[in-house]
Amino acid sequence: MYIFSIFASLLLALCSVVAADDAVTDGRIKVFLFAQPAFFSQVQVDAQNDTCVSLRNNLIDGRVQSLLVGGQNVTAVLKRMDYWWCVFYDNYSCAGSEDTMLVYPDGMNNLASIDWQAKIHGLRCTNQ
Repeated sequence: MYIFSIFASLLLALCSVVAADDAVTDGRIKVFLFAQPAFFSQVQVDAQNDTCVSLRNNLIDGRVQSLLVGGQNVTAVLKRMDYWWCVFYDNYSCAGSEDTMLVYPDGMNNLASIDWQAKIHGLRCTNQ
């Protein structure tokens, strides 16, 4: 029984290390959205390549204050060596002109500084 518990612990530790590094793959990237107060309310969204992700029916819809693309912290985002970038929309259908979207490859700390603190309702990420 003791050997089984050691084996199970090692297996769980190995799985957690593997799972921690899967924020970016060829077909999917994780986008971390934070509401106010900063880093208190967080939602992780899996964005498939070139697919619209609507935030409708999501608790953070319209409350996003900051965002990170491809990592849960700034260090992880800065270490990325890929070609992912995301477009954030002020609508649920991921459509519109340049004044209804924001484009970021990495993240934004204070969306209120550009008057987008309550506007993000959808996103589309692309890997090129």
